[in-house]
Amino acid sequence: MTLDKTLYPWADAMSDDMTVGTDSGYPTGAYLDLFEERTFAAIDETVGDLRYYVYDPTLNGMPRDRKYPVIFGLHGAGNALAGKVAVNYAGMEMFASPEYQQRIGGAYIVCPLANEYEGEGGKTAMTWMTIKAPGDLSEYSAKLQSLVEGYRHQDSFVARIVGAESVYTASLLKLLEEARASFTCAGKTLLTGSSAGGYASWRLLNAAMDRFDAAILMAPAYLPSEKLLERLEARGIPVLLCHARHDEVIPFDLTIRPHLERYAAMANVQTFLPELVFNRDGSVASNIAGTVQMGQHCINNALQNDLKFADGRLMNPELPEGVTGWMREKLS
Repeated sequence: MTLDKTLYPWADAMSDDMTVGTDSGYPTGAYLDLFEERTFAAIDETVGDLRYYVYDPTLNGMPRDRKYPVIFGLHGAGNALAGKVAVNYAGMEMFASPEYQQRIGGAYIVCPLANEYEGEGGKTAMTWMTIKAPGDLSEYSAKLQSLVEGYRHQDSFVARIVGAESVYTASLLKLLEEARASFTCAGKTLLTGSSAGGYASWRLLNAAMDRFDAAILMAPAYLPSEKLLERLEARGIPVLLCHARHDEVIPFDLTIRPHLERYAAMANVQTFLPELVFNRDGSVASNIAGTVQMGQHCINNALQNDLKFADGRLMNPELPEGVTGWMREKLS
């Protein structure tokens, strides 16, 4: 197959027997009606009120005589403009399906929406990546500081937010506290974030690591400092870090590669760093149908397929029970 590399920048990574597809393989929108819409009253005028969506396992067939983990899922930049579908874009919708709930053993799901709007030049404003002040690199080594500055000279938006606090951090922590207090069977807390939500997740871990019992980071738009990783390792919080090596949006070489050896040495961190992201039918993931290529960035789609192909093969042999099995093990 010969592909236009301007449309498929990862074409050279494909073998001759591979095909490209745009169907992720799971039904978008099938379980959104199971999520209740709520409003979180503003504690910060800069952020304002926040809409969020909640799935309650005890309202969907699960018994009330035990605890269930609370999954806190953060979507990517621009996703809130789609409204409730942002739950899917956060990689969370399929985890409300009866099948996945059974695999996990039941779980609450909380998905906040950033107060995004279309700003100047059509760019999305007020994403989770909206920062309070320029990034502070004092907790980064000289080597990482140099790397970040190099990307800043290339005008990388990811590099601009490294070391910077999100305006949403305090509000998200309070929203999570409010949601958990409303659940009668709340257990451990799993933090998840995709892309810009991954940036917000790293900042939440930096600000209040003790609030979380595990984390899944999907193509996170952030490079954590060495000191943050030291704290994460000391606390022993299980982390599943997922990022495609040919991500078109968030540079793997900036956000993941600098810590590859460190992650491999951390007993509490497991990685899923595929050369290519595939759809459920085995095709290479693409979304070139009209706009910007992001198929390899949307690794959250692979997770919503529970990292399994339609024929039963595993996308990650190190996770034989898929993401749901990882969740059940780490959150029990």
